[in-house]
Amino acid sequence: MSSRTVRPSRFVPAVVRQSHGLQRFMLLLGFGLVGLFIFVAIFAPWLAPYDFNADRSGGVVFGTQQPPSADHWFGTTVGGTDVLSRVIYGARTAVEVILLAVILSGLIGVPLGLVSGYLGGWLDRALVLVMDALYAFPSLLLAIVVSIVVSGGSSGALGGILAAALSITVVFVPQYYRVIRNATLSVKAEPYVDAAKVVGVRTPRILRKHIFSNVSSSLPVIGTLNASEAILTLAGLGFLGFGIEPSAAAEWGYDLNKALPDASSGIWWTGVFPGVAIVLIVLGATLVGESLNDILNPLLRTRSGDTTEADEAELAHEYEEITSGSDDTTGTALNGSALNGTALNGEALNGEKKVAALSLTDLAVTFRTDAGQVKAVNGISFDVAPGEVVAVVGESGSGKSVSSRAVLGLLPSTAEVSGSARLGSRELLGMRAGDLRPIRGDQVSMVFQEPSTALNPVYSVGWQIIEGLQAHQKISKKAARARAIELLELVGMPDPRERVDYYPHQLSGGQKQRVVIAMAIACDPDVIIADEPTTALDVTVQAAILELLLSLRDRLGTAIVLITHNMGVVADMADRVVVMYRGNIVEQAPSRQLFASPRHPYTRALLDAVPHLGREDGPGLVDDNEVVLRIDDLVVEFPGSFGRPAFRAVDHVSLEVRKGEVLGLVGESGSGKSTVGRTTVGLQQPTSGTIHVSGNQVSGRSDRALRPLRSRFGFVFQDPAASLNPRMSIGQCIAEPLHVQTEMSQAEIDAKVRSLLDSVELGGSYAERFPHELSGGQRQRVSLARALALDPDLLIADEPTSALDVSVQARVLELFTELQHRLQFACLFISHDLAVVDTLANRVAVMQHGRLVEMGPREEVLGRPQEEYTRRLIAAVPVPDPDEQARRRAERGRLLTDIS
Repeated sequence: MSSRTVRPSRFVPAVVRQSHGLQRFMLLLGFGLVGLFIFVAIFAPWLAPYDFNADRSGGVVFGTQQPPSADHWFGTTVGGTDVLSRVIYGARTAVEVILLAVILSGLIGVPLGLVSGYLGGWLDRALVLVMDALYAFPSLLLAIVVSIVVSGGSSGALGGILAAALSITVVFVPQYYRVIRNATLSVKAEPYVDAAKVVGVRTPRILRKHIFSNVSSSLPVIGTLNASEAILTLAGLGFLGFGIEPSAAAEWGYDLNKALPDASSGIWWTGVFPGVAIVLIVLGATLVGESLNDILNPLLRTRSGDTTEADEAELAHEYEEITSGSDDTTGTALNGSALNGTALNGEALNGEKKVAALSLTDLAVTFRTDAGQVKAVNGISFDVAPGEVVAVVGESGSGKSVSSRAVLGLLPSTAEVSGSARLGSRELLGMRAGDLRPIRGDQVSMVFQEPSTALNPVYSVGWQIIEGLQAHQKISKKAARARAIELLELVGMPDPRERVDYYPHQLSGGQKQRVVIAMAIACDPDVIIADEPTTALDVTVQAAILELLLSLRDRLGTAIVLITHNMGVVADMADRVVVMYRGNIVEQAPSRQLFASPRHPYTRALLDAVPHLGREDGPGLVDDNEVVLRIDDLVVEFPGSFGRPAFRAVDHVSLEVRKGEVLGLVGESGSGKSTVGRTTVGLQQPTSGTIHVSGNQVSGRSDRALRPLRSRFGFVFQDPAASLNPRMSIGQCIAEPLHVQTEMSQAEIDAKVRSLLDSVELGGSYAERFPHELSGGQRQRVSLARALALDPDLLIADEPTSALDVSVQARVLELFTELQHRLQFACLFISHDLAVVDTLANRVAVMQHGRLVEMGPREEVLGRPQEEYTRRLIAAVPVPDPDEQARRRAERGRLLTDIS
């Protein structure tokens, strides 16, 4: 008979398991103190030796101000009552008042915060005004006023406790209101709330299922921290004589007031014990609240990496499928040995030795996380020579960014790094922060992925460039400013003398990235590490930034390590390519050789998954089908601020989408394409113009009038993780449209959910899982299943694959194409990726600055564009073929050099 091993962790609360070291000690100490006082409060009549007002027992008077003894452990008060009994009964009073005050505060403040934050308008403004007025009032003084008004001379225990609780409640309601309102303002902008609106979910259900469920996690923290404040407020009321009637209940604050004259007479026990009780219960509640605040804050927790377990499993399964049955891995290794005839330490096949500017040898990185140790990089080796561009490519979780950050010592303290990273002859790994500081920015610099977060919003861009110059050079402020202007001119910033004083928010995305590059080259570094430098940029801006990096390489002889997942960018820039998979290098080769004849199966699969503009065999026209979506002369304006004119996001746009047709709506950021999609499904009201879906006008209707028509259209959002409510299971997410729009029974809904999951190739077993347990591709399949749950006539897909890796994107696009052919829904496919549109669309519409500049059949718009803007867009798209990309670069000439 086998014995079953019982894991103690199953019986330990999750919040305790998530704590560590001193944090866990503080949490357990806090729980212990709070639990002790709750126990004392519950069993006070049995624990206290006497009643709290008793001054005699069996006819024997206790005596006043008697010191601690065997009969009276804590002594007696000036009124002759037992101090221990009053402390015990005082705990009961404190716990009752605290629980009542915290519960009442939550019951009033939370609903007000939810409604105010979600609905906005005049109600929100009025409530904010009232709550701010209450919050600005001194809390103890406000509690005294409310206590006088509420108590009304009541002398009973119940009335006194209720009056005290209400007086404290008035103080706490504004705190609950403000926290919940601010959280609601943030959550209501999440895509999963928009997804609920699209299918017609009513406001009460949205507030309950989508808003409250995601903001309620902060309530335990607020409650415990408010509890400690409530204790002090109650003690203050009692001390000042505004608390509960002394004959009705024991109160620590009242006892402290009566003990005040005793302190000068050496009678310490009448005040010390009530005071210690107050300190201990406040300490316990504070420790619990602060510990919960740290433990539940995701920014302070060590996670197991950027990818979920499902992402890892999906990638591993894909890798096994790719490599199984393939023996063609000659010259390919996982841990840095020579690959594809290219040596790793600067030595070419012909034996010619190169001088490496940066050389990594057996670099390994391991993270200590809540789930144990995670190996992010497994002994990789490669180098980069002066004037060379080495691209490090791979999908999310491959370790490419981690390895680059390890070089500059930018990893968190939970990382353990081993191996070697040499800059010339100097070893960088193991250097102290003080020794690395002169190297960072001076000899090795970094261009970060997102320029908006890489720049400090409270300082001008010139100040930030000057800061780096003065950190490494002895230079006057005047000379540093002149150098900053020179650098901005070097990176192609328009009007550098004026824009040197601009703040980051005053610049476009491309201009901000130019500033980041200017900071990176300020000290003429030997090596630039560019971590996804163009991911957040439009294709035309991306092309200009790539031109800039190449020109810097040519002029300064800088070695560039380019980290990217965009194989078109690699074909455009790289001299050599390093392919990574799950922390290992699987292939290295010169760029042209790798694209022409990849050796490793994973590399071949990665390249096969990349859509190639101009080589896709997309669908033809469906002019004979009925029109499903008709947009006529649509205008959408957003009101300006501080007297500025309204901003016109969509400017007189007209288009049609037919049954079984995919219309690709393309354009750069800010072109208005997403606004068109959101207006189509009623998430944004038009300023003028009309929208018809299946012959029914949907524009200009109220939410109530539009609700019956919402079954006609579905919406797939850009970020699959953000479009699914993290508090709802996959089955609940897919079933919500069915609950709202149909009269189906629960059994019928469950069967429909399983059928939908099967149709997107997931299976019914996924219904019980939650979004965080799925990979990005699986989450997007769930979003597609939810959008198709009501068999819509129209599907709006807003950048549905932009957040996915290329191999996952390929599978999702395959599935989308199969479903669209089978179900024949009309689709408005919004994207900035022209290659993806080339694979799917029957027709293409191009938007710029809110206007429709060109529209027609896919092969004409993308193959023979008529408008200059369309030609610029197509010319800016890098293709995954070095030879073809070189021809495209030569043909486009200086077409894109003025883009910023």
